[in-house]
Amino acid sequence: MRASELVLLVTIAGFSAVLCVQSLEFRYTSAQGFGPGFVPMNFAIATLVLGLLIMLKSRKATSDATAPSAIGERFRAALPAVAAAALLFAATYVMHLGSVLLPLFAVMVVISLTMLGHSLIRALLLNAITLAAVFAIFNLWLNIPVT
Repeated sequence: MRASELVLLVTIAGFSAVLCVQSLEFRYTSAQGFGPGFVPMNFAIATLVLGLLIMLKSRKATSDATAPSAIGERFRAALPAVAAAALLFAATYVMHLGSVLLPLFAVMVVISLTMLGHSLIRALLLNAITLAAVFAIFNLWLNIPVT
């Protein structure tokens, strides 16, 4: 297992553990159906499953001849995973200030720009449309306030 995969797995596990513990403060169901703890708990479980799948995939992979061996190479290989984790933790921290959609929008735009190769305008438009749909589903349809 490469260092970047290990860092990613530890970060995913930490993120989902914090999310799981915090979602226990909310009810999972309500009289109308979904409770306020439904989405965070299911997201935490899905994130843990994703981490397990990444771990299984990396365990099945045979030894890679191009795996970095020097400390500097290993650090550069792990840097994208560390940067992604830092971005997720920063966005999660900023969410406690009151807005959930704005930090989520920033994370989604960064992912669109860096991983999907979208232009800035395309990333802004696609993610704005996606978050408008999220807002409509939660705030208007399910009556779960989202800011």
